[in-house]
Amino acid sequence: MVELRVGDLVIRSHPLFKTRGTVVRVAAQRRGEARQVWVKWDHPDTLPNPSLESADSLKAIKGTSSPA
Repeated sequence: MVELRVGDLVIRSHPLFKTRGTVVRVAAQRRGEARQVWVKWDHPDTLPNPSLESADSLKAIKGTSSPA
């Protein structure tokens, strides 16, 4: 699994939703839980925006990062 950081561009890996977004915050990870990040989606109709997503359900877009 890729370590996601604030500013990383990601794409949702769900078979029906290939929405692109930017990691805006990394949530605190509790023991035994999957890592979660807050993602601001590029698509205006995606709700909620930003949303809390499991890092396992996201794919980093290689070689890209949003300017801070």
